[in-house]
Amino acid sequence: QQAYVDKLNKALEKHPELYGKSLYDILSNLDDMPEDIMADLVNQGGGVYNHEFYWSILGKGCNRPVAEIADAIERDFGSFEEFKEKFKQCGISTFGSGWAWLVSDKDGKLEIMSTKDQSSP
Repeated sequence: QQAYVDKLNKALEKHPELYGKSLYDILSNLDDMPEDIMADLVNQGGGVYNHEFYWSILGKGCNRPVAEIADAIERDFGSFEEFKEKFKQCGISTFGSGWAWLVSDKDGKLEIMSTKDQSSP
């Protein structure tokens, strides 16, 4: 992960006006970012963000979701076991590098999606 950070910082040196922005803000507003570092923002910034997010949500000793997320998974996938199978298949079917994501739409309906390389939903 340090390689992503180092390469992102190197790219940002070209545009110090971005130093005060969070990585979330940068990735959420890619259309407004400088074209000459766009690939680095997506690839290196996405690598940093996705890995940090992944490590931050790993549970310790909990094998099943609880509370609202458990209810939403059962509502939208039928069961936790069905969700796990669909999520696994999404990851397995991603060609090359990428990520499998559990996301919700604006109405709160859960969906499974994949992104290529270091892209985020």
